[in-house]
Amino acid sequence: MAGVLAAATVGSIDPAPARSQAEPGAVALERATDAGPGDEPADAAPADDEGEAGDDSAEPATPQGDLPADPAERLRWLQGELREQLADRPSLRSARVGIEVVDVATGERLWSHDPDGRYNLASNTKVITAAAALASLGPDYRWRTSVLAMPAAFSQRTGVVDGDLYVRGRGDPTLEGDDLAGLARDLRVLGVRKVTGGLILDRSYFDGADVPPHFDEQPRERAGFRASVGALSVSRNAAVIVVEPDPTGAGAARVRLVPDAPEAVRLVRAEVITVSRGRTHVRIVSAAKRDHVEVSVTGQLNVDDGIYYGRQRVDDPAAMAMEVLRRALVDEGIRIGRRGFQVAPTPVGARALAEHDSAELAVVLRTMNKHSDNFYAETVLKTLGAEARGAPEATWADGVAAVRAYLTGCGVDLAGLRIDNGSGLFSSTEVSPAQLVATLRCAARDFRVAPELMSSLAVAGIDGTMRRRLRGDATVGRVRAKTGTLATVTTLTGYAGVDGGRLAAFAVLVNDAGSATRRDARSLQDAIAATLVAYAAP
Repeated sequence: MAGVLAAATVGSIDPAPARSQAEPGAVALERATDAGPGDEPADAAPADDEGEAGDDSAEPATPQGDLPADPAERLRWLQGELREQLADRPSLRSARVGIEVVDVATGERLWSHDPDGRYNLASNTKVITAAAALASLGPDYRWRTSVLAMPAAFSQRTGVVDGDLYVRGRGDPTLEGDDLAGLARDLRVLGVRKVTGGLILDRSYFDGADVPPHFDEQPRERAGFRASVGALSVSRNAAVIVVEPDPTGAGAARVRLVPDAPEAVRLVRAEVITVSRGRTHVRIVSAAKRDHVEVSVTGQLNVDDGIYYGRQRVDDPAAMAMEVLRRALVDEGIRIGRRGFQVAPTPVGARALAEHDSAELAVVLRTMNKHSDNFYAETVLKTLGAEARGAPEATWADGVAAVRAYLTGCGVDLAGLRIDNGSGLFSSTEVSPAQLVATLRCAARDFRVAPELMSSLAVAGIDGTMRRRLRGDATVGRVRAKTGTLATVTTLTGYAGVDGGRLAAFAVLVNDAGSATRRDARSLQDAIAATLVAYAAP
């Protein structure tokens, strides 16, 4: 919902109950599409998990003929097939390969290869983040953003807030400019016309560290996948660059930034021409200045290619979000006495004038896992820490501690395990295939977690980063998995099964793999998943 109006007599907002910030309510989730650099470092090839979705390598061969009916013979068949699939890819001998396959119902290890080795999971880390969040927060968890004032400050008779407006961010990763405009609109409907003071940002839900662990390993990268995380964020803390061709096929293209927040993000150069012949080539360069980001856009756009989108990170999440809100208030005719904003906790006793509730966690996780959204993953991790800690100024370490507590509750042996952030970006994980699959099995056997976790994963041949993989009749829709890609890492983790058959949890982790071996790594992953589907058939 765009916002929740307070009652005519402004009511107080109690602290959020444990494991939830708001009562359930219908909210639609809107997500801007990334069309620029993706969810993994720019030195990867491809640059993101979406690159995997575009891999048109041959479909794995489907086993022909009847499989053995005897369970022991069938298991020997499976193990033989998986051994051959690994042996048939000699290019992977120079890489490290870890594989674990487990029967979800019985816990029986069906096959493995270096199951206890330590591997970089890349974006497979998001599966662990999602499982911990569903177990700890619940699928109906929502983030709440509030605009508050002291009880005696607002007079509905005069429309004046005699003092400051407090904006309390609670980490909503889905917040967009339209949502902040909805809060401004709700204030106008309530009768607010003037604020004699200024805007005060309460960002105390999280600590002041906006950059997730290991994101500083590529400090010059300006793409949106490396966005900062704050208690109040808008547009996933990135400026969306929209380039629209001239409809005549010639002349200057229209370039604009979304959201419109020139105090925080400024378009300083827009020199893109529209062409009717030739390839689209748009170059976006952004630079962080002392108190804002400057964006330069040059090149050419073929009229037949339509609108071009790109995303660039914003270094100060609070500055952009508060600028968007300030402009929305002005658009609604609400005058603010003091420009800019200050940072301070909301005073005890302040009352809500307007609120916005996010979509449910289960909906957010579907975007996070199907499209491998790093910003969502890092915000979910820090929210886990905030709710587990039950105190302000939550840190990344709090989020990691909450994940480790979940894994301990699952009975996962944490020896040697390292998880430093929620997305798996950069060199942030050392996890074994056995530990990862043990987490999958735990989640699958917990009915409070399993439906939403499985629905968040990309479906083979249908959607997300698996939409162009395993598209054969025997496998389409029968594998749900999370992909992962870094410069030398290719991973796939998930579930394979058929109606009435045995459900298998699997992880195929390939590290130290150069670009020449990436195709073989993915073909191995797909072949293993396809074989598990055949094995699972009753």
